[in-house]
Amino acid sequence: MLLALFQALTRRKPRPAWTFQLSVVARFMRLDWDRTADWDLPRVRDEVANRPYPRKWVKRVARRDATLGGVPVCVYSPPERRGDGVLLYFHGGSFIYGSSKTSHADFLARLALETGVEIVGVEYRLAPEHPFPAPLEDALAAWRALLARGTKPEDVVVGGDSSGGNLAVCAAIALRDGREPTPRALLLMSPWADLEMPGASFRENADYDFGTREVLVRHAAAYAGGAPLDDPRLSPTHAKLEGLPETFVSWGTCEIPRDDIVAFARALRAAGVSVTEHEAPDMPHNAAFFADYHPAALAAFEATARFLGSRGSR
Repeated sequence: MLLALFQALTRRKPRPAWTFQLSVVARFMRLDWDRTADWDLPRVRDEVANRPYPRKWVKRVARRDATLGGVPVCVYSPPERRGDGVLLYFHGGSFIYGSSKTSHADFLARLALETGVEIVGVEYRLAPEHPFPAPLEDALAAWRALLARGTKPEDVVVGGDSSGGNLAVCAAIALRDGREPTPRALLLMSPWADLEMPGASFRENADYDFGTREVLVRHAAAYAGGAPLDDPRLSPTHAKLEGLPETFVSWGTCEIPRDDIVAFARALRAAGVSVTEHEAPDMPHNAAFFADYHPAALAAFEATARFLGSRGSR
């Protein structure tokens, strides 16, 4: 793997604005993505779950396991909490893998420390064993249980990255349509808003991002479980968006779903939703997760934290 990484870095010119650290990390992730592209999806999940992840920020917060509505969650509590705000968070991973306990732990801990907001990471069921609507059902169960224990909806921000961003929006739409209480705001980082993936950026940024459309097509099908990909419950770009809470949307200019994310943000605005946008120049998918490796990624993290802190630490 190290030899392959060295060859990739020397054979293919990285983005001019990238630091060496970001180049190494992004190339390693792409090589790993390609290496596991034809694996059985549960095998990919096991591989991702058992990797060593940074624990720089996790060490500085209190972390505990709990359940909400029968759904496992991992709670990150900062040492100095500011107000009663809560971020109900859905991790990314193409609905196939990832966890608030492993792949997303350090990011969530850092966000809790920066904002003073308690973060509840939801361990929703994953495809292909549990396709749609199972993850959405878990998201709604966690939300309803959070409110049932006394948390006010106006104190909750619901968010996620990539497929988790998709889930956050779809949950908010379901709550609105069911005339249930909705969250204070939505926090979306590189949301996978359209599972049909029509954007030209999937082709234009194919050499820079760490994922590929070819593999994502397989992931989308596994999650959909036979439902059409343009179903608005799967692809919120196609949903009625009026009446959703104010929303933060971020993306990197060299990530493959960039065009679909921009189109989704535009659709939110057209529906009258208050939208705060952050575009991370030259950054790949989930820019804020690379905050230690590039100033533009750090700026994306800080923009995310500002939005959450101003809505979640009242």
